[in-house]
Amino acid sequence: MAESERLYTVAQANQLLPALAQVLQSLLGELGVATDADALRRVRGAEGHNGGGAAASAMLQAGRRVEREMEFLREHGILLRDVQAGLIDFPSERDGEPIFLCWRLDEPAIEYWHHRDQGFVHRQLL
Repeated sequence: MAESERLYTVAQANQLLPALAQVLQSLLGELGVATDADALRRVRGAEGHNGGGAAASAMLQAGRRVEREMEFLREHGILLRDVQAGLIDFPSERDGEPIFLCWRLDEPAIEYWHHRDQGFVHRQLL
């Protein structure tokens, strides 16, 4: 565990869930724009001409918004494990041992944890 790592209680992590839900929903939408296959084809087709025009601009702006959302996670010391599943880990401790509190976007509250060297499939109820 890093010395400056923020550790969350269940209550502290639960307080962040509304903001995290917005961040994750935004990330999903922006990543869709930033990786849109049709827009990417238009950008590639415009290489050497005008730099991709509106499609390239939309992708670039979406990428910037993704970076802002990721900065929120970094500032709070929260780990994004899977954007599609909305899977988040919060650094925490249980009985003096470092763990992760584990949450998915479709869950109403923090209800699970797992050891730091394990992942989602090893989640346990709090």
